[in-house]
Amino acid sequence: MEPRSGPSSEPGLSIGAVARATGLSPDTIRVWQKRYGFPVPHRRPSGHRVYSLADVRRLRRISEALARGHRPGQVVRLSEARLDALLTGTASVRSAGLSGVAPLKSLMSLVRAHDGQALSAALLSDAAALGPVEFLRLRIVPLIELVGDGWERGELGIAHEHFFSDRIEDVLRVVRLPFDRDAAGPRMTLATLAGETHGLGVQMCAVVAAVSGVVPHVLGTDLPVSEIAAASRARKAAAVGISISISTGGPGSRDQLAELRRSVPAATPILVGGLGARRSHPPGGCVILDDLQGLHGWTRRLSA
Repeated sequence: MEPRSGPSSEPGLSIGAVARATGLSPDTIRVWQKRYGFPVPHRRPSGHRVYSLADVRRLRRISEALARGHRPGQVVRLSEARLDALLTGTASVRSAGLSGVAPLKSLMSLVRAHDGQALSAALLSDAAALGPVEFLRLRIVPLIELVGDGWERGELGIAHEHFFSDRIEDVLRVVRLPFDRDAAGPRMTLATLAGETHGLGVQMCAVVAAVSGVVPHVLGTDLPVSEIAAASRARKAAAVGISISISTGGPGSRDQLAELRRSVPAATPILVGGLGARRSHPPGGCVILDDLQGLHGWTRRLSA
């Protein structure tokens, strides 16, 4: 859509000023205009493109919706009134009991029964109601902890844990897919180090990255440092994300992280998360992220 011509009664803001006011990058603003028809700037007699304060207000609301896990294709075209309704509806969903203990108990009963079809259906329903970031926080993270506790107490077997992990990875890929299609920001390589076979952390990170507009490049688990570094360089990754579980965190992980830090450009941040991240004592140049909210903040800044 072409810029609007003619005078405007509101002061005009440059795209740089709009980016600073909304936290969105100029490239994102331009892509949205071409893809979704908003925001459409005015054109001054000088030819400069400028945006209105109303554009900024609406972009801020859109940014809030994205932070809650909605996709650009769902929200950029919405009016401010519909955005308000969407955001208010998200808040009411949270207060409707979806964040309580009862849903987790119900899901755990499906894990115990190996009822994969019902488990996937219930989780995907919750993901649609909560939004992907809250879904990870209120469903996936607590479920991983509950399954781990059940295994340690002998209430669940190895078969339960493997069944659960397989189902959750499938669900997370389904949740991530529509955000992958819209992601147009920088790339982020995601993997686990050699000897680390737990992949749920990587899959959760991929969801958060895609929601933020970052393009996740998931390599998977149990990879040598040389392979992670080579893939990161080949894809020109803006960041590398490494997930470390409690069972593998320690000196061995630290040595691998030190090697990885030497193998990728100094300007490329290495983000380290998972329950074993702090036990690994990552070397300088690595950033420890204690939770998904911290990762979400990082990926949003990365795509800005």
